[in-house]
Amino acid sequence: MNNLEGKVAIVTGAGRKDGIGAAIALKLAGAGAHVVVADLAAAPRTNLAHPAAGGWEALQEVAGMVEAAGPRALAVKVDVTDMAAVENMVAQAVDAFGRLDILVNNAGVVFGPAPVAQMTEEAWRKTLDVNATGTFLCCKAALPAMLQTASQTGYGRIINMSSLAAIRPKPFMAAYAAGKAAVIALTQSLSQEVARFGVTVNAILPGDIDTAFKQWGLQLESMVRGKAYDDVVEAAVAQIPVGRLGTPEDVASLVAYLVSEEAGFITGQAYNVSGGRELTQAILP
Repeated sequence: MNNLEGKVAIVTGAGRKDGIGAAIALKLAGAGAHVVVADLAAAPRTNLAHPAAGGWEALQEVAGMVEAAGPRALAVKVDVTDMAAVENMVAQAVDAFGRLDILVNNAGVVFGPAPVAQMTEEAWRKTLDVNATGTFLCCKAALPAMLQTASQTGYGRIINMSSLAAIRPKPFMAAYAAGKAAVIALTQSLSQEVARFGVTVNAILPGDIDTAFKQWGLQLESMVRGKAYDDVVEAAVAQIPVGRLGTPEDVASLVAYLVSEEAGFITGQAYNVSGGRELTQAILP
């Protein structure tokens, strides 16, 4: 396993124990990193349709799991669309552990998916606020502390969670696809700015990963298409050459490699974790 002993990581969107963020946090902790697990830890303030969010107790439970797997963990509430809250998250990480080496921008959501002609402005803005602006704000707030550490170690890692939707958008998901595409562009631009300091910046594009978020999306698709949920799941799996939905651990394993010392010559890249899904035809409603 990669040795991350003594390194400090922040993982956003880690408030559900069955989610990608929690799997990443556990993976990094298992390699020796101290991990700050961060999440909104509350339901978003909106009446728009959106996946269920984890609460503060769930986030604390994830922190407990992480601490059992590694050195130390810290649970922090954060709204990634609020710069003051993001700066506070970074400050808590540095106060607790004295440094910052790794940032995993995993927080993401979709609000009110709908055809563009019927999508509300609120749904568009809120979806891009979390997925694109939230990633930007976390990078901006984390960089001063990360660069300070990198000036001594020559090491820093940022992983931005995009989505296969960024390159294979589905109908009714324009806001989500646009926000996740923006994450790739941000990754590529930022990677060039910080490379000389030893900081790498890469994006990951998960495909159909078996999480509560994905299950919500499949249930929504089931209603829109007027088909049974199990049939929708079966059709989705049929489009994946590997023949199964992905797991959060599939994504976490790639994160673990990209934050390792061995990946120091890899930056500005966008990696699909999809079982080959992007190579097959899209299913349209």
